[in-house]
Amino acid sequence: MEQKQIIVSHSGKQHSYYVAKALYDLGYLKKFYTSSYITNIGFQNLIQNFGWSFLSRRFLKGLGGQHVKAAWKYEIKEQFFRKLKGNTQGVNELVYKRDISFDRDLASKLSKHSFDVFWGFQGSCHKCLQVANQLDRKSICEMTIAHVPFAKRLLQEESRLHPEWADSIDFVSFPAYYEERLIEEPLIAKKVIAISSFLKKTLVQEGVEAEKITVIPLGFDATSIHFSKESESITNRPLRLLYAGRITQRKGIKYLMEAMKQFNRKDVELHIIGNIHGSGKAFQSYKSFYNYKSGISQHELFKLYGNYDVLVFPSVLEGFGLVTVEAMGAGLPVITTPHTNATEVIKDGINGYLIPVRNSDAIAQAITSFRNMDNATFQQMRYEARQTALQYTWDVHREKVAEFVKEFRH
Repeated sequence: MEQKQIIVSHSGKQHSYYVAKALYDLGYLKKFYTSSYITNIGFQNLIQNFGWSFLSRRFLKGLGGQHVKAAWKYEIKEQFFRKLKGNTQGVNELVYKRDISFDRDLASKLSKHSFDVFWGFQGSCHKCLQVANQLDRKSICEMTIAHVPFAKRLLQEESRLHPEWADSIDFVSFPAYYEERLIEEPLIAKKVIAISSFLKKTLVQEGVEAEKITVIPLGFDATSIHFSKESESITNRPLRLLYAGRITQRKGIKYLMEAMKQFNRKDVELHIIGNIHGSGKAFQSYKSFYNYKSGISQHELFKLYGNYDVLVFPSVLEGFGLVTVEAMGAGLPVITTPHTNATEVIKDGINGYLIPVRNSDAIAQAITSFRNMDNATFQQMRYEARQTALQYTWDVHREKVAEFVKEFRH
């Protein structure tokens, strides 16, 4: 496939910047369409020099100029109300409307562009996929979280099992008009990208042809995360566990809380970093079992990884779980479930432990294994975690994108 011209489209952020940058580096990017993005390279450099954190998250160094078309108008209202009211249902409605209007407007212009492949992201590419197909172009939908019908059943069941945590669970209820597009996008697309084997499994289970799904795992910036070849000995001090991410039962936080009841704080400490979703009442009821810090920037989190020994990520439903490879990049072995990227990343007992979903006893058993571990074995697990993480950098991701593009056919 010689120098195919690819249009990438995503109304938000997520990892679409890295996909666009990979295609740009490979010489395939025709244009990257998005909402809020700093396109001016000079302004990008200025932002980095001054360390303006919010704006620094709205570009990827080296990707800009004529290759990116940003339309901030789609996101301004949503950002204003998010600052004012937080992550409310009303703000979520603005996200859905943003996705739809962005997709509709770009679709109306696609026929005027010369391109070979359209590459859209879940939620904001429904109409564009249809137009690309009508134009006899190749169409790709990249999926970032488990397919909606599967996710709804699982999370609705979670709400019934633990009603006190129900207000913390997202991705359960969408307006009918939006849910329909989420279900149809991977069916319309000629090719589908899943960011984990688990995500692919949920798509196949809901009727998407396995043959048209390619798994391309995400990456992380290894240069931004410090790794010490040997950390402080874990003997004669508490084992320091880290949970990093949104405080929601979708990520299995209750099961971790219940597991912590089996430990004395002089033996095991749980440190939680993340923003609380919902009322937080259920979370507060366990406050004697953890040390809490509200959500911080990714850059700040990168600097803190070295303060902890093990990442615990007992998610019930995840698309990938980038925090796992980031933490492993800092040398933290991981305790996590198969409903994440674990089947790709975790080698049980080597760089962490794979535990069943919804199983507090299994979490406690894995923690106990670390607590009873001699320091030499623990340091080896840290090394193995780092080596595994290096297989999931953005450079490796770019290589996988290159392989995918070369192999892509109608």
